Amino acid sequence: MSLWILDTDALSLWLRGDESVTPRVARTPPQQLAVTIITVEEVLRGWYTQIRRARQDEQLARAYEALQQTVEFVRGTQILAFDRPAIMRYRQLRIRHRRTGTNDLRIAAIVLEQEGILVTRNGSDFNEIAGLQLEDWS
Repeated sequence: MSLWILDTDALSLWLRGDESVTPRVARTPPQQLAVTIITVEEVLRGWYTQIRRARQDEQLARAYEALQQTVEFVRGTQILAFDRPAIMRYRQLRIRHRRTGTNDLRIAAIVLEQEGILVTRNGSDFNEIAGLQLEDWS
């Protein structure tokens, strides 16, 4: 059984109702779909920023609506931890991939530890990581 792990970009596409990502997420059995705690952090941080920056009522309403939609999605989705094994894997990856972003490496470490498949349209951020399986649903 494959575990499909949405990265931040893939989750954001789903939240926006992307025509390619949304049906794939809907067809995936819930026990085979996950996000990392890193992705949850990034998406929530993005909506918190939008809420703080909102100057018009419509902007504020949209930001809170998106925050609620995000919380509802992750509440029903498996969230994968950045636990000690993932942290150790991250430390190994950091040595070999100095130019790759910290959170990308954290996500990759979690996916590798879970032996999952990372769903991303940002393959260039992850292509150099040995053993990491990628799929683009966009």
